[in-house]
Amino acid sequence: MKYIFWDIDGTLLLTGLAGADALRAAIRELFGVENFQFSHPLAGATDSQIIKQICIDIKGRCRTFDAANILINYHRLLPKFLKERHGHLMPNVTKTLAYFEGLEGFKTCLLTGNTTTGAYLKLQRYGFDSHYAVCGELSEDRSELAKIALRRLQVMHPEEEISGSDIFLIGDTPNDIICAKAIGARCLAVLAGSTYTKEQLAEHEPWKIIDKLPDEPQKLVQLFNEA
Repeated sequence: MKYIFWDIDGTLLLTGLAGADALRAAIRELFGVENFQFSHPLAGATDSQIIKQICIDIKGRCRTFDAANILINYHRLLPKFLKERHGHLMPNVTKTLAYFEGLEGFKTCLLTGNTTTGAYLKLQRYGFDSHYAVCGELSEDRSELAKIALRRLQVMHPEEEISGSDIFLIGDTPNDIICAKAIGARCLAVLAGSTYTKEQLAEHEPWKIIDKLPDEPQKLVQLFNEA
């Protein structure tokens, strides 16, 4: 069995910065800070990591109470901004996921830095739900999320001897590449929704880089089978 771990933001879909705007609105409500400027890149970061850094930037430290308040308000506001922003699915995502659904020898999963609630809200907004979410509240570190994801598969499927070599991670940031390498998985970097150039991604040595998901999903299967 081969397992495909999909990133969400920039890989499956773009929200039109709905997540960042929902966070800014939550920050404004809680701390009175207008147009908060994030001090670290959001692409590839976990929600837990982002919220911790927000607390440090505003309060000088991260208290559980402040982080929880931001997260609660972010989840409350996210549906509003998802509706208002002109986000969209990335090219060929719908037919690719549909093709892999039930395809013998492959299982579709998620490996995302989003919180569970945030992931579901985004996916539901664009017409599909997750099959196996590994989400950002489990760890601030994407590499640790990969290790947790692999361990979950091993526990859920004790009849198989699953290792990182059975996993393909599809993402769009250097953190996705680093995440895959942490468990010995192969990272397929997709440029279509990435904020990084091909050269920037290549520096981190992903398994392969493609411009977008193939028009014919069978070609993706062929690519995986040739690995």
